[in-house]
Amino acid sequence: MVYFLSLLPIFILIILSLTKGVKQAVIVGFAVTSILFFYWEASFSHFLGSMGVAFLTTVNILMIVFGALFLYNIMQGAGLISQISHSLDNLHPSKEIRFFLLAICLTAFFEGVAGFGTPGAIVPLLLIAMGFNAVLSVSVVLLFDGLFAIFGAVGTPILTGLQLPLDLSHAQVQQIGFSAAVIGVIVQFFILFAIFRMFAQMQNPVQHKGKILILFTFFALPFCLFAWLVPDLATVLASLVMLILSIFYLKGEEGKINLRPWLPYGILAILLLLPKLFYPLNRWIGWDVAFMDMFGSGLNATIKPLQSPLLPFIIVGIGVALYNKSKSFYLVKSSVKLWQVFVVLFPSVAVAQLMINSGVQQPSMVNNIADLLSNLGSGYTLLSPLLGIIGAFITGSTTISNVVFGPSQLETAKLLNLDANMILSLQLNGAGIGNAICLFNIIAAASVANLKNYKEVLARNIAPAILAGLIAGFLGWCIIQIL
Repeated sequence: MVYFLSLLPIFILIILSLTKGVKQAVIVGFAVTSILFFYWEASFSHFLGSMGVAFLTTVNILMIVFGALFLYNIMQGAGLISQISHSLDNLHPSKEIRFFLLAICLTAFFEGVAGFGTPGAIVPLLLIAMGFNAVLSVSVVLLFDGLFAIFGAVGTPILTGLQLPLDLSHAQVQQIGFSAAVIGVIVQFFILFAIFRMFAQMQNPVQHKGKILILFTFFALPFCLFAWLVPDLATVLASLVMLILSIFYLKGEEGKINLRPWLPYGILAILLLLPKLFYPLNRWIGWDVAFMDMFGSGLNATIKPLQSPLLPFIIVGIGVALYNKSKSFYLVKSSVKLWQVFVVLFPSVAVAQLMINSGVQQPSMVNNIADLLSNLGSGYTLLSPLLGIIGAFITGSTTISNVVFGPSQLETAKLLNLDANMILSLQLNGAGIGNAICLFNIIAAASVANLKNYKEVLARNIAPAILAGLIAGFLGWCIIQIL
């Protein structure tokens, strides 16, 4: 019974999101999880503390959403978005080729330099500006990000999410990262065909599958190589290699790209990447506003205004406005959209915090979910990635999914005498895949893309995400059997 109740909030979020809508699902999910929280004998102070953490987490997400809206609205008003939509016309005549090039390359690049939902706030808007369906654009970007989020922003999910809390050696991190990258790339080839099917249903049948697979290979091979050498920069470096190889492959030296309208996003990328490369600057922007022991619950949370992509977005947005002599910063438009996102995002974040923090008198809901899967015995490997997916679905973060479920994955591997490094790589894979169906990402990305019906994105992505988790688990099981 306790296992069913632990899973009940997840069932509610998924089932109601698909049948009624995300807004209704998160409201009902919040109400039910609040009742369960007290059924778990957690105190009222812990409830208030969880609400405080949820609110501050929501603020951190909304800073990214506002920054993306701020810059996009200014660029749209200046006519730059329209220019971007035509900037690759001379690279290749096929719009679908350009769609997949941007969806893969830009999503990987912005995930690698910033993470925290930044790709979903930028890339779908550019694809929509090219004339593609909004649901398709958001869904595809999130599905691709399921691979790129394995290493997130400069390796945060594996370094902060696994290495630090589990005290892993460099050799272990190297093996885990490489295994996760190879398995993730193989899985993504299968997901590509699901994307092709989605593309045909919502746009047109894909005419250049072979070339698109080659373009993805331009990313996949260097991604696996860099995952072994420099996992913190694997995604960024692989995206740059892919871009260079793709330009020569598609048009050779005659290929032309109008880079001028891309300049604001280029400057944005530099501003996002600088703190990752220069440690003193990273220490300076690491300043945060900490809220300790909220309501006497022992729960802590922080807001890191300088570490968020918000400031780079605003700096570039103001620069574009001044250079183009824009008459408005479109603050009202961005603020209205921000409130619409908040009323849906906050309760979904609150559900996650209540599930995580319910373990005051007994194991928390998330601990029970981990315990349930550990009872599978030898079949645990097959479903191990699903735990990472559930973690990302609940928490909205690859890193936090690893922090929450990494220890239980490691202990279960030791208990069942399984290869610990392989199990952790499957956790990492699942946590990345979970980004494709995480309600936080869907709400943020869809809202920026002006999509009101969030459930369409979840409905499109849930089957490919689950399939990806099962394939990853099967590959991991096969490798363990061979070894």
